[in-house]
Amino acid sequence: MNSMRVLIADDEPAARRKLSRMLGAFAFIDIVAEASDGDAALQLICEHQPDVAFLDIEMPEMTGIEVAQRAAASNVHIVFVTAYDHFAVQAFETQAVDYLLKPVSADRLARCIEQIEKGARTGRPASDRVDAHSPVTQLTIRHGAAVRIVEHDHIAWLESVQGYCRVWLSESGQRAHKQESLILDTSVAQACSVLPENQFLRASRSAIINAELVIIHWTAKRQMFVVLNGFEEQPITVSRRNASLFRKHWADQ
Repeated sequence: MNSMRVLIADDEPAARRKLSRMLGAFAFIDIVAEASDGDAALQLICEHQPDVAFLDIEMPEMTGIEVAQRAAASNVHIVFVTAYDHFAVQAFETQAVDYLLKPVSADRLARCIEQIEKGARTGRPASDRVDAHSPVTQLTIRHGAAVRIVEHDHIAWLESVQGYCRVWLSESGQRAHKQESLILDTSVAQACSVLPENQFLRASRSAIINAELVIIHWTAKRQMFVVLNGFEEQPITVSRRNASLFRKHWADQ
């Protein structure tokens, strides 16, 4: 994709300005239209045929999800940008490329753009979000009808608790989700399978930690201990078998 034609739809002018400014950092992106409601967004998608549409979900006239459903035949790549995570299941049912939670960071937006570009280069639909060479950047936590999307950078460590997985949130994750931890209705081993293996290392059978958050580590009586940023009063034990993984990770940094 030599250039990327983009539409932005959000009923909040400040949100449109911020996203426009962030997208302006990419020289190849051309913002062809902006809309303040869903009806206008759909009309502008039909008129301008953008490559990508960044849609807020809760908009007047028509929701972002309804816009995506009605624009399905246009082949536009849909990226939802919203402050709410409970629309995730509906959003991904529209074959959306990505689901960005406000406030969107520059790094997260860059990963989204990179993903779309990669899909264009390979000819693979961008909605095929996960493959062996494109790591998942979010963990989806479901409880009944509720869905919460957790960015991997918001995860400090995972703890096995009676067959479930407790997701301890980093300081940024706690600010985003307004709580210290979440319960994932699966095992730690299953959660580990979708986490970036170069970032999340198994400390023991019951714990997987975000190695990027380790601020202190030491060994006492042949046992390694690590402390994560924000969890200074809660040292985590690393099994002797897995200690070599951490040493290799630090040696490669």
